[in-house]
Amino acid sequence: MKILRRVTHPWLLAALLAGVGPATVSGQACSTGTISEITYDRRKPFGPEATSEEAKLGWLFRGMNAIHVTTIPAAIRWELLFREGDCLDPVLLEESARSLRSLPYIVEATVTSERLADGTHRVDIRTIDAWALSLAISFTVDQGFQFTGLSINAKNLFGTGTQVALFRNVYRERKRIGVLGRQPNLFGTRIDASIHGGETRSGSYFSESLFRPYPGEVGVNAFRQVAEARDDYFLYSVDPDLGFTQAYLRFEAERYELTYQRRFGDEDGARFIGGLGISRETVRFPFGTEGVAIVTDNDFESPTQAPADVIAEVAPQARDHEINRLSFVFGLRNLNFLNMVGLDAVRATQDVFDGGDLTLTLAPGVPLGDDEVNDLLVRAQGSLGVRAGEAYFRFGGDFQARNVFSDLGPGEEGWRDVMYELVGNGYWDQGPDRQLYSRVYYSAGYAMDRPFQLTVGGREAVRGYNEDAYPAARRLLATVEQRFTPPWRTAFADVGFAAFADAGRGWAGGVPFGEDSGWKAGVGVGVRLALPAGAPNVLRVDLGLPLTGERETKGIVFRIYSELFGILDRRGWPTQVQRSRWYGTDPDLTTRPNNPLAGN
Repeated sequence: MKILRRVTHPWLLAALLAGVGPATVSGQACSTGTISEITYDRRKPFGPEATSEEAKLGWLFRGMNAIHVTTIPAAIRWELLFREGDCLDPVLLEESARSLRSLPYIVEATVTSERLADGTHRVDIRTIDAWALSLAISFTVDQGFQFTGLSINAKNLFGTGTQVALFRNVYRERKRIGVLGRQPNLFGTRIDASIHGGETRSGSYFSESLFRPYPGEVGVNAFRQVAEARDDYFLYSVDPDLGFTQAYLRFEAERYELTYQRRFGDEDGARFIGGLGISRETVRFPFGTEGVAIVTDNDFESPTQAPADVIAEVAPQARDHEINRLSFVFGLRNLNFLNMVGLDAVRATQDVFDGGDLTLTLAPGVPLGDDEVNDLLVRAQGSLGVRAGEAYFRFGGDFQARNVFSDLGPGEEGWRDVMYELVGNGYWDQGPDRQLYSRVYYSAGYAMDRPFQLTVGGREAVRGYNEDAYPAARRLLATVEQRFTPPWRTAFADVGFAAFADAGRGWAGGVPFGEDSGWKAGVGVGVRLALPAGAPNVLRVDLGLPLTGERETKGIVFRIYSELFGILDRRGWPTQVQRSRWYGTDPDLTTRPNNPLAGN
């Protein structure tokens, strides 16, 4: 354990593994000509249409621009994969633009070149900043009106890209009151460094990470270091006929990880991935029967001691687990990126891929000291993107399981904690400002030794039902959504509308309080808002109406939340499957996280 903590010291990693972007050769003759000049056109969040004297609320947006500090050139230059004197490479220009668009403080970025009279090239960088300073108040009316968040967030402090935030985020069992610090490009090394911590509903939490993703598709090296710990609750939904609405299970979890990956092969074709990681994972349930509580009438602030039958129901998923792992990653990647306007982002440009990748992780446990579990963790992930005329399709799968060779109890060897997700998304462009979106999503958990439960209702499932409707171990969901943007436009925001229909069913599968739901369906309408205009972040306001079901789920459901459907994932909390991935490492080192709080 001491050795692991030493190798995961963040500043040691920064010094040893930082590196720079892809190597280029400066000062040598090349057929495309060299880059002699780089210019920066850095723009504030609100453009002339929103800030003119004739514009409605123009005075407001002029004032917001006035107090906004524009991103400094250095914070943009750090993301570029070329320098003055390099040979001009259109691929590096496009990869740099895509990297800039992934930054939380940049709304839009383009990188273009112009050939000069002397045969060299000038490269022009044009960026539009996101609004950097916000005081956010959030609420939900899913099950009664409730304030869910209050935050003060500066995500581009002094134009350097540094983020500092004070926050109070509360949603159902999840509670985070604390402080966040983040720098997406630490000392110009491309290392995304974040640290945050504070109070949970049951105790406290801390998370620190250093993450250097691959520099676009041309990058060769990537690494991630993580250290986190938390005292928290896992929430089970129940049938309200039982006399209460949810059950709490308290746990303590720690995770330490150091992973390195390298790509091999031609950057214009298939590339192989090899990686090695070391980690330690701990999940404990030290609170005994006092760690299980019930919630009545959705009053998450005042749980009471659970009766014996509830404790017995959750006990099979409350087994301690502590082990060290070595992770071996093998992958194949062959894809190109496309720029598509709209999709999940109303009018903004999204970077989507054409092609696919497949990754296999083998992570044997290495018991040390008093560790008694001996297992092999297997995780397989794959994705495929296809552009077909006016349509775009994205398919993905994620399988994870442990093969337990020896454990604490008899009859509990073999494959355990089996979780997988299969999802397909489709987008059909129907002409100017109209799009048909569809999704099919299957997720499941088998032989779970860790807390796990899905629900058929909720904002990520059948939206006409509340978050607790129909708990299950396996779930099949289908969605069809007609999206359109009005012919009129506002200068300061992108506005879209949607009409949707959801259907789904769940199977009990042995999870606590699980039930076979049969098919459930709902319909609804929604408004989608992106601020400022051209921003990829989308806020949804939905009205959902359930069409089936006899439980306490009838009536109109009103929700305000970030866009969760489609491939533009901007959620603030983990999904129901992600919250149970408490062991192993995520082999995806291609993109920086949009929200450091989302997976914690």
